[in-house]
This record gives sequence, structure tokens and C-alpha cells, in this order.
Amino acid sequence: MKRRLLLLVVFLTSVFSAGCAPQQSYYFGNYSQTLYASEKYQNEEAYVKHQQELERVIYESEVRNLPIPPGICAELGYINLKGNNSKEAIRLFQLETQLYPESKHLMERLIQSANAKESTDSNVSNSSTSNDSVSK
Repeated sequence: MKRRLLLLVVFLTSVFSAGCAPQQSYYFGNYSQTLYASEKYQNEEAYVKHQQELERVIYESEVRNLPIPPGICAELGYINLKGNNSKEAIRLFQLETQLYPESKHLMERLIQSANAKESTDSNVSNSSTSNDSVSK
């Protein structure tokens, strides 16, 4: 009788403790490693690998039905902004704001910066096009 009771207690304890296992709340992949490599080596290959890892973190988070970790969209947006891809940067900044409303003020400033950069880039390309037509 005592043995059955002991087995029942052990079984129930193991079942309940298995249910208490921590659930993964975010997917980070190799984010830390690629960030470290990009800071340590500061070369194009390391930067590209880190950008690809950020894109993979977003993709895998969606596939695993997990929230995208805080700052990932903002960091990838900033990389796109530096790489003259303002439209994608704005989309990522807006996504960061939707996911994490506390980032709204910073993201709004970055969106303004991206809009200003986009209008400056379009003005430069328009003036170079008009200069080409004038010289012909």
C-alpha cells in the first residue's frame, strides 16, 4: 500500500513538474554570436551575416508563433536605413512600434530621419537626371 502511494506521488510530481517547464518566449537564433562577430571583425562579411541573422530571427519567430524579440526590427531597420533602403527601414520601424509601443518615440524619430533621407535621395537623383537632360 505504501509503495503504491509512493509511486503515485512520484508519478504525479513528475507530471506536474513537467508542466511547469519554462516555455521559450523569444527566438534569438545566433543573434549574439553574429553581433559579436560584426563588432569584433567590423568587415562586410560579418555585417552581412548579422543582417541575415536578424532576418532569420524575424522569420523563425513567425514560423514558431513566437513574438519577435524587442529591438530586432529596429536594428534591422537601422541597417536598412544605413544601406539606403529607406522604405524597408520605415516598414521595420513601424513593425517595432506595433510590437513594442514603448519604442514609439524613438521609432518616430527614426522614421522622420528615413523620410528625410528618402526625400534627399530622390532630390539628388532628380537633379542628376535633369542635369543629364540639360547637358544633352
